[in-house]
Amino acid sequence: MDIQAIRAGKHKQLAGADLQDEDLSQSDLSGINFSGAKLSGVDFSGAKLSGAFLDGANLIGCQCIGADLRATLMGANLMQADLTEADLRGSNLRGANLMRARLTRATLAGAFLSGTNLMGVSLQGVDLRGADLRGANLSGVNLQGANLAQADLQGAQLTEANLEEADLQGANLAGANLAGANLLCAELQDANLEGANLTGSCLVGTAMGQAKQR
Repeated sequence: MDIQAIRAGKHKQLAGADLQDEDLSQSDLSGINFSGAKLSGVDFSGAKLSGAFLDGANLIGCQCIGADLRATLMGANLMQADLTEADLRGSNLRGANLMRARLTRATLAGAFLSGTNLMGVSLQGVDLRGADLRGANLSGVNLQGANLAQADLQGAQLTEANLEEADLQGANLAGANLAGANLLCAELQDANLEGANLTGSCLVGTAMGQAKQR
């Protein structure tokens, strides 16, 4: 595989390619097709992958620090990937595995994360405004200070999650499981909590405002 040609953007159709542990940092890979590709351990730091197709790709342990990942990543395996400061705005991550991935200061506003596995991920302070997190597994996840305003968390698993000082204004938490969650000083004004399980959750200092409960 000619890595220099790939880095130069000369090859765009690389579905199923095996590029494990290659260095593609700072490359312009916009619109590339990496569907089903073997990309574990690849260095994508600072790379441009906007509009790329990474459906079902194996990205275990990838370095994606500061990468533009406004891409399609449906069913991709991003377990233990480093996505620090990555731009994932509007990305399609439905059904992806992000278990133990690093997402410090990443931007996920408007991202599609329904059915995604986010167990063991730190989302402290992460921007998730308007994100689709329906049915996502966020059990035990650190969401302290995260911005989840207008996010759709219907049916999400948030047991034992840390939502201290999180912004959940206008969020849809209908049917979500928040058992044992820490909602200390969280903002829940105008949130939909119909059918949500709040058993054993900490609601001290929580701003409920016009939150809907049943």
